[in-house]
Amino acid sequence: MLVIAVSPSPLPEDCHTANPSKACCSTSLASYLADQRNQLAYRMAFFLVWVSLLLLLHAAASADEVRAHPFTDVSLDCEFSFIDSTENLEFYWEREDIIEEYDAEDREFYRFFRYYDFFQVFTKVVYQFYDNEEQLEDQNALYEGRVSVDQSEISEGILTLQLQNVDFSDEALYKCRAVSPNGRGESTVKLIVEDSETPQVKFDKIDDEDVVTCTSKGWYLTPNVTWLDRGERDLSNHSTVEILEEQMNGLYRVYSVLRYPVKLNEKYVCHITETNENNRPIRSIRRYPKKRFNENNYY
Repeated sequence: MLVIAVSPSPLPEDCHTANPSKACCSTSLASYLADQRNQLAYRMAFFLVWVSLLLLLHAAASADEVRAHPFTDVSLDCEFSFIDSTENLEFYWEREDIIEEYDAEDREFYRFFRYYDFFQVFTKVVYQFYDNEEQLEDQNALYEGRVSVDQSEISEGILTLQLQNVDFSDEALYKCRAVSPNGRGESTVKLIVEDSETPQVKFDKIDDEDVVTCTSKGWYLTPNVTWLDRGERDLSNHSTVEILEEQMNGLYRVYSVLRYPVKLNEKYVCHITETNENNRPIRSIRRYPKKRFNENNYY
């Protein structure tokens, strides 16, 4: 909590005498009040700067979160109001690993992970733009041919990154930084790649029969659809699954209908996963042991 304290300035000694002069006291009082106003204005200005700094730090520390499914495309938003032209504009997208911590007893195990950094070998750069064009020579090879920014929107300050064919290795923090003659800015987006989905279910009627339907958003090589009721009983044997859409690479989006005697006041859950574990992309998150030992022991 910030407390603003205003300490009064003492009046001149001659205003505390038995017979102070009116002119003296009037002048001194005016000076005294002006001094108090100046002190209060100074402290209020300090308070406003302090609050602004806290808000900036909070904005820098927080990150928008975007969730996507494997093999889908995703947009990572970034927009700055100070950008009105591509002239002398530089901006880039970089990725940083999401770090998770867990307890570990083995000191040597901790020591190994403490100093391991994937990006000491591979660049963090996902996308770069300067000299009025995109610059991809320093781009991380993982993103080659999979990322883009709409060139027509850059001059409007919209630097949204389009990422295609999302994989678990794309799960990370993405930082968008921009510098122009009018200012500079930074924003962060956290991308979470989900390995399964629970689509929204909808009540419907087919041939005058009450049914429940769900449609996958993600893409699967061998999708498995499971239906559960409120009591988590497996109702999948009473459902049908159809291919809604197919890609050239053999991936599917599916549509499922539950025909079990449907009650409109019941709760139904549709869960879609990849059946074959060999088809599931490998998740890559840096997991660090929590610091439990004196760091001096490692040198």
